[in-house]
This record gives sequence, structure tokens and C-alpha cells, in this order.
Amino acid sequence: MDRHNNESCEKANLKKALLWLIVVDYFLLATFLFQLTHLTINSGTSISLLLVLYNVILTGLCFMQTTKYETYIIYPTITATLLSFIYFLYFFFLI
Repeated sequence: MDRHNNESCEKANLKKALLWLIVVDYFLLATFLFQLTHLTINSGTSISLLLVLYNVILTGLCFMQTTKYETYIIYPTITATLLSFIYFLYFFFLI
């Protein structure tokens, strides 16, 4: 019985950590958006590539950790991945 409770507690903690990573992701995207005009080409490229990489890894984690009943977790990460790619394109073509 304790093993079952321990496994469910670990899954709950892992899900909480994943949700916090999603929140941190949106905070990073907002910070990048507000600093976009002040960045040089090297720093903007580096930051935007790191954000795209972070979002792709986070999306992969979400696909591995969610079941078919928890698909609501996947939508914010896919949206954040698309936003980071749009910011990446915006940085190169409009600045």
C-alpha cells in the first residue's frame, strides 16, 4: 500500500514540476519579448535559440508524461514553442 502511495506522490510531484516549468517558460518568453529591442544580434540569436531548444525539450517531456486524459498540459507547451519560434523569426526579420 505504501509503495502505491509513494508512486502516486512521485507522479504528482513530477506533474507539479512540469507545470512550474511551463510557467517559467512563459515568464522567459515575456522577458525576451520586453528586452527584444535592446538586444544585439549575437545575444538575441543566442537567447532565441535557447528558448526554442527549451520549448522543444519541454514539449517532449509533456508528451512523455501525459496520458490521453491529461492533454490539457500539452496545449500551453505547444503554444509556447510556436511563440518562441515566432520571436526567433521576428528577431531576424524585423529588427
